[in-house]
Amino acid sequence: MKELIGVFKDLKKHLLAGVSYLIPVVVVGGIMTGLGVAFGGTTVWENVGSFPAFLFTLGKTGLNLMPAVIGAYIAYSIADKPALGPGFIVGQMAQDIEAGFLGGVIAGIFCGIVVLYLKKINVQKNFRSLLSIIVIPSIATLLGALLMNYLIGGAVVALIAWLTQLVEGLGTSNMILLGLAIGVIGSFDLGLFGSKAQGAVFLAMLSTIDPATGMPVMIAQRLMLAACTSNVVAPFVCSLSAFVRPKIFTPEEREAGRAALFLGCFGITEGAIPLALADMKVYAGCIIGSVVGTVCTILFGAGTIVNWAGIPNFAGCTNVLAYVAAIAIGAVSGTAFIIATKHAPSTKDDSEDKEAIVTKKGNETNLDF
Repeated sequence: MKELIGVFKDLKKHLLAGVSYLIPVVVVGGIMTGLGVAFGGTTVWENVGSFPAFLFTLGKTGLNLMPAVIGAYIAYSIADKPALGPGFIVGQMAQDIEAGFLGGVIAGIFCGIVVLYLKKINVQKNFRSLLSIIVIPSIATLLGALLMNYLIGGAVVALIAWLTQLVEGLGTSNMILLGLAIGVIGSFDLGLFGSKAQGAVFLAMLSTIDPATGMPVMIAQRLMLAACTSNVVAPFVCSLSAFVRPKIFTPEEREAGRAALFLGCFGITEGAIPLALADMKVYAGCIIGSVVGTVCTILFGAGTIVNWAGIPNFAGCTNVLAYVAAIAIGAVSGTAFIIATKHAPSTKDDSEDKEAIVTKKGNETNLDF
């Protein structure tokens, strides 16, 4: 019980360990995806064999690794090397069953705790290596996979389905309320399945054509742009916050903030994940900014026929200036919240914490029998 309490007491430290490894994956994946869209357009994936499609596929491959990477290194931070394999496997399983990033975090915590307890088993010295490289990872992987497949994955997918039904059931009688819902749903998981499920609903609505104009009905265009706004504000909030008040972020977070600016320009919401996961105040600021920006988009009355946020959306937007203004207002609002609530990172015990959880050395894989 003492070990379990210790894990949750140091949970933030374990999450930061995962984030430190996640940042390059998010940055590279996002940049490649953004370049693919920039050169190949918003239907780049349809141009099979083209170089932009290659870049897009490369980027999506990187982004799809996020649950596995975050799961593996959270588990590693908790229980060292024997937890890496289970974290990777169960984290990737979370991606495959659409539990996504949140599922990866849960996978890392669970596998790390299981391995931590299994390592307490006393065996003869000659069998310690076998225990650490075969028995412990196998048991932790199996238990984690059972949890993910039969409990966590279904719960997360059910949550996404419920949120999707909520959006469909709200109707259009209260556009402000709808804007609030779109802002929350589109930003709470920072670009993963919640925003994608929401976008799918509005994309389906775009198939309803107005006979007078031959274009999708305006309400569908407005909802689509609102969804795109909710997706694009979060990385701008992170980038603007790191630029305006760099002292409240670590050097690594400031670098991630710079990368988030580029990712936001091409609608890659995942650029906000490294900073948002590291501090709940930043995460809250991302949601607040997205909600404010989305409501502004609704109020301004702009719409779009392009199901992609950021610069690529300009081609199908009915009012580019209104769209940009809504994003700017949302980004400033979220940034203001972060600046007002977040404090500079503590330097206390820095020598103990700095990279300690990502540079652990152990003898669990020692093959000296």
